[in-house]
Amino acid sequence: MFIERVFEKLMGSEKICEYYDVKPPDLICKQGSRYIVVRYLIGEEVDYSLRELDLSKLKDLVSSFSELLELLPPRSEIKIIKKEFDLNKLLSKISNELMNLRASIDVVEEPHIKKKAEIKLRILESLYENIVKGKPVYRLTFVVKIYSENTNLSSAISYVNTMSERLIVFLKSTLGINLKKASKKEVLEILRYEFGLKTIPDAKSIIIDNSHASTLLPIPKYKKPSFETREGIPIGIDLETGWPVILPLDILNKHVVIIGPTGRGKTTLLATIIEGLISLSNTHVFSIDFKGDLANLINNVVEYQVTPFEFPINLLHVPPIFNIVEWSIAVADAVSHVLGIDYDTIVNGISKAVINREKYVSVKNVLLDKDLAILSPLVELLTEKPHYEVFDKYIKGPTVFNLGGYGTAFQNVYGGIIIYLYNKFVSAKKDNQFRVLVIDEAWRISKLKVIEALAKEGRSRRIGLIMATQNPSDIPREVIENTHTLIMFGSPNEDYIRDAKRFLGLPNSVLNKLYYLGIGEALMFNALDPHPIILKVRCPVSMKTDVLR
Repeated sequence: MFIERVFEKLMGSEKICEYYDVKPPDLICKQGSRYIVVRYLIGEEVDYSLRELDLSKLKDLVSSFSELLELLPPRSEIKIIKKEFDLNKLLSKISNELMNLRASIDVVEEPHIKKKAEIKLRILESLYENIVKGKPVYRLTFVVKIYSENTNLSSAISYVNTMSERLIVFLKSTLGINLKKASKKEVLEILRYEFGLKTIPDAKSIIIDNSHASTLLPIPKYKKPSFETREGIPIGIDLETGWPVILPLDILNKHVVIIGPTGRGKTTLLATIIEGLISLSNTHVFSIDFKGDLANLINNVVEYQVTPFEFPINLLHVPPIFNIVEWSIAVADAVSHVLGIDYDTIVNGISKAVINREKYVSVKNVLLDKDLAILSPLVELLTEKPHYEVFDKYIKGPTVFNLGGYGTAFQNVYGGIIIYLYNKFVSAKKDNQFRVLVIDEAWRISKLKVIEALAKEGRSRRIGLIMATQNPSDIPREVIENTHTLIMFGSPNEDYIRDAKRFLGLPNSVLNKLYYLGIGEALMFNALDPHPIILKVRCPVSMKTDVLR
């Protein structure tokens, strides 16, 4: 038969299907033990509202497209084929039909028949008026293909039966498109067209004016396939297509930076990513939260929520995994960054204090020492007894360090030291485990040397860095250059927009979009695609409120 000959010609000696048949409205193929059924539906009539398309109507239509994408199974298709037609013949045909309808309305007595004729009359009058005024009118073939696959042919057909009935009702009620099941001739015509054997399919057409035809354009030709083919975390919806936005696991070791003002949704997005990593992968997740908001959102999904009270640090006590020089450099980097004290001064002071640690067991002795007195704002980090030996269990996690409620200087130094501990403990492990370090309010520690090292070495060490911060200027150039994914929330603030251009190099066409993004909406960029996704952030399942943070 025709279909078999075409497939054999296309595939040559490679036989991918054992059996083909057209049983309208379905194309049926058999691959090994599985049956593939494709249901063909054709647009038969368009019953659009006659009023002009205002903004509210357009928003309703766009929402309908998103719902349509949710309804369709993966690998389904919607295609619109534009056809040529004679406008004069169409006008003549409409004119004759208008006269027949007016005559029918005058003589018909049944109310429901009369009402139906009156509605059709108004539609044709509107179409006739638009053509006369010079508005473009199209003749289109509207095709929907619903895909099903099963080891049982009856089950596959039953599935497309159910989906096609739902789709027919949905398109009629939302978009005004009447669908019918394709005949055998129409299925074969569409196949010939798709194989390039015909320039245009001889299938049922619909006539539609320009303004209403344009509302069909948001429908993509192909529904995006299900994301099981690539492991990832669903983080929201693409507002332009309605597709789910997936953050692939295999790019996380190339790092993610999230930027946005307070209250736009950064922390909510971090919580969604962490929840997804914990529930959908074997990733070891370690998080640092300076304010406590993130810890509250993920409290139910992490194994350890740790505070500085539960895990004290003493800057004068060297963890066994460090030597004195390494520890002095780590402490000096964290402290000089926070307190603005000369780096070398801190290195010398810490080295001396570590060697003579017994002398500095009391607060009084620390404050009286001329080299250590400059560290008085951090006295709590100089006198506590540490328990570094328990840190190893936090590495496996999932863990969040909650620093909320402490002073800023304490938080920033403590957070910096935790990152140095994390980096050292992970480096000592020889496994091939994939790990992700998440930092909320990363502006506090983003300029530490250890952050730059993680950004540059994370890919080879299988460590992903995910940082959220408030301003584009918070992240050093070396970190941005080693970041694969950037997610940027909007703001009307001119300084924010200017910094996005200066520090991130974003073009004006993108910058203008940042002004209009709402709460929970962001632009998502990746290093391989210059076109950003307009992302609507998904709240984590465990979140008990829809208020984004």
